[in-house]
Amino acid sequence: MNSKQMKKLGFYQAMTEQGIRKAELARRLGWHVPQVDRLFDLRHASKLDQIETAARSLGRTVEVRVT
Repeated sequence: MNSKQMKKLGFYQAMTEQGIRKAELARRLGWHVPQVDRLFDLRHASKLDQIETAARSLGRTVEVRVT
């Protein structure tokens, strides 16, 4: 699993922990539901800024570390 996929999974976990549905997330972001679906598709090459924007809508941040 690559780092972008791990970020997507972490974001999905945060969303479910908060009890937020895809439709609510789409409303918060001003996106259409299919755009949210693509965000969670591990095969789709979402841009990091999209993942960061979605994370901020849940009060979360995305961290990138190089070790």
